[in-house]
Amino acid sequence: MGRVRRLKHGLKALADSLRHEEHAHGVRVTSVYPGRTASPMQAKVHQQEGKEYDPSRWIDPESVATAILTALDLPRDAEINDLTVRPGR
Repeated sequence: MGRVRRLKHGLKALADSLRHEEHAHGVRVTSVYPGRTASPMQAKVHQQEGKEYDPSRWIDPESVATAILTALDLPRDAEINDLTVRPGR
């Protein structure tokens, strides 16, 4: 398993553990997994990969923010544990 993949697995395990420990206290933990997002970082990644960067092919940062706000705004009787946001184009 690659280093980044191990790190992601470790972070998911940490979030799952925190979710389990704090659930009784009313704490909700949501892990957010955004896909490639139109951002200066993504432009740099494309440049490093020698690929043309077209931000219209990726998720708008506002769409990721909207998804997160949706999870935060849920009524207290519901929770989103894992939120994956992918480009829909």
